Amino acid sequence: MTKASKAGSAAIVVDRKNGSSARIAVAGLAMLITLLVGTARNSTARRVPGTRSADLKMSVRVYNYAGIPPDMLGIAESEAARIFANAGVHLEWQECPMTGRAESAGSTCAAPPTPSELRLRILSRVKLMPIHATAETVGFTIGDLVTVQTEPLLDLRTQTERFLPLMLGRAIAHEIGHALLGGGHSSQGIMQAQWGPRQLEFAAANDMVFTPDQGRALRLAIKTRTGQ
Repeated sequence: MTKASKAGSAAIVVDRKNGSSARIAVAGLAMLITLLVGTARNSTARRVPGTRSADLKMSVRVYNYAGIPPDMLGIAESEAARIFANAGVHLEWQECPMTGRAESAGSTCAAPPTPSELRLRILSRVKLMPIHATAETVGFTIGDLVTVQTEPLLDLRTQTERFLPLMLGRAIAHEIGHALLGGGHSSQGIMQAQWGPRQLEFAAANDMVFTPDQGRALRLAIKTRTGQ
């Protein structure tokens, strides 16, 4: 079950009951990792296959407090970008330093966010007030600040922790969806409220996307925010 946040979005909740029954397509995931690791990367933007030049754009400042290794983080970001590209939205990632001293005065990360930017915090675990989310939530969103926790995702793993990037990418896409669409959930697709391992399998890639109506709402929200 989920509880809507009075300050932001309702959250993804781990379905523990089904946690031991899923079977992940290992070979398929290995192919995905090979593809995504080979995708060109730089510090400000990574374009994924299927992104069109006419796509609307949003920038995401990434604060990796959980210390996810760069290659794993790149896979997670590419999975989230794939989901948004399917809806006609291009996500650009800005990796931000963790300390204020590392942020120079001219750094993009040091400047106040613009309407075309969101902030993403990746944490291992944060102690949540009930007003924000329950203890089992994977992520929550307050305004333009998206938060995803990795420890609840590990509760869903059925093989090894190497599946975390795929899981993390879909959780990021879900919460960025909340930042743009608001706190509502749907019965299917990436904006489902309650997730079990089935939603995080490689084979679910075509299902874990925005619905056509959500895609239209995303594009309208971005146009309204940014004037694109």
